[in-house]
Amino acid sequence: MNLSTHIPIILIATPILVAALMILLRKQPGIQKVLSVAVSFAMLILSIILLSQVWSGGIQAYEVGEWGKYGIILVADLLSSGMVVLTSFVSFLALIYSLDYIEKKSLSASYYPLFSLLVAGLNGSFLTGDIFNLFVFFELLLLSSCGLVIANEQGGVTKSSDKMEATFKYLVLNMLSSIVMLIAVSSLYATTGTLNMADISVKLSAMSAAGTLPWYVFAIALMFVVVFGNKAAIFPLHYWLPDVHPTAPSPISAMLSGVLIKVGAYGMLRVFFLIFIDTLDIFKPVIMYLALATIVVGAISAVAQTDVKRLLAYSSVSQIGYVFLGISFGSIYGITAALVYLVNHAVAKSMLFLTSGGIIHHAGTRDMRKMGGMVDSAPLMSLMFLVGAMSIAGMPPLGGFIAKLSLFDAGIGEQYYFAIGIALFFAIFTLFYMFRAMLLMFWGEKRDVEKYGEYSHHGTSVLMAVPIVVLALTVVAFGIYAEPLITLANATAHQILDPQPYIDAVLVRVVR
Repeated sequence: MNLSTHIPIILIATPILVAALMILLRKQPGIQKVLSVAVSFAMLILSIILLSQVWSGGIQAYEVGEWGKYGIILVADLLSSGMVVLTSFVSFLALIYSLDYIEKKSLSASYYPLFSLLVAGLNGSFLTGDIFNLFVFFELLLLSSCGLVIANEQGGVTKSSDKMEATFKYLVLNMLSSIVMLIAVSSLYATTGTLNMADISVKLSAMSAAGTLPWYVFAIALMFVVVFGNKAAIFPLHYWLPDVHPTAPSPISAMLSGVLIKVGAYGMLRVFFLIFIDTLDIFKPVIMYLALATIVVGAISAVAQTDVKRLLAYSSVSQIGYVFLGISFGSIYGITAALVYLVNHAVAKSMLFLTSGGIIHHAGTRDMRKMGGMVDSAPLMSLMFLVGAMSIAGMPPLGGFIAKLSLFDAGIGEQYYFAIGIALFFAIFTLFYMFRAMLLMFWGEKRDVEKYGEYSHHGTSVLMAVPIVVLALTVVAFGIYAEPLITLANATAHQILDPQPYIDAVLVRVVR
């Protein structure tokens, strides 16, 4: 048996099995720690192998059982395998960070199993070729992330009541989104008689060519805009994010902002450019206006924040708007720029949330007004926050500069001057609120010791510092040598805009 041919199912099944095993081992935290890190590292290696296989050998379709298009099929193309690599990379570093950040009791009782289920849900969402299974994995993401948001960090400054309130909002809004998605999936099945995304694409295209495409297909497409917009937290569906990200433990904030909201962008690319191709001309302007509104609302809201994690949360809202703006162009260059932006934001914002955890751990508060002068007492956190802030703001020579330059160049090339003008103007807001945060926390006057107390003398541990440094080096690497990422993004964009190879890989093949 060639193990490499089974990587897609291994990437989903292994975290689920490990989650169950972690529950049985909750009285043995030492074994839990070693096993969880080892499995997470193995997932990263396997995801890289999968991406290299897809790059060199083309799209892979894996049948779970032998029911053909009527059963569950996992599909690895450049988009899905690339997103799995991103998930595995961020989750591995977030897990290492968690070992010294999360409260020990919470870590062994529920954190490890839920974290594994979160990874399984992410990998499944990216690899599934079945629209109903996408719904199932979304539910797995929702339930596991709810449990992780309320996990306790060591020396935490967030009240349990705040965590519960944020989780309630997150749960209710996403349950409503799940209902909308279930209606949309059921309607698609009633229309086409299949849940296989490649098969749905073929049947809807045939209906469109024959002039018999039902009018309500456009309503179904609109429902998916709502579903994926809620996952990505685009305006006006972003209200859950500014509460959830600040109250969650910092490694979970990194996962939510770095990877989970990108599921919405992935879903938009997969479903609209594979299934709803014939509705794109109508929905591209809709996506563009929603993206611009998201950029504006997120940036303006971030300017007013004094809570460092809430500022980063609103920044994530604004930045995901840039990703959707690139998607709305609907061109090779636009989608390439969107993917480059997505990856750079995932890495930089994950780093900033992990860094904010170290800052809060040191200062004992999330309020930036109660900080100041930390460059002397926390020099590493100061430098790491500066790198992340500069990247998000689009300053050279970091990855964020390449991402913004590519996006603006794509928009100008497509003659979307008004949209790029708005995006460019509010990029200045990003520069302002990021460097305002730097001034308040690190370069301002030292905080009033009599009023707020001394900074903690307990420094950031090695297990917390290493993931941050690795992410910072990645941000720098994407800025100095961006060619491999741009090449991969460009090849991925070609696959997205030409879905026929994907359809052929699923429907025309030798059964395993």
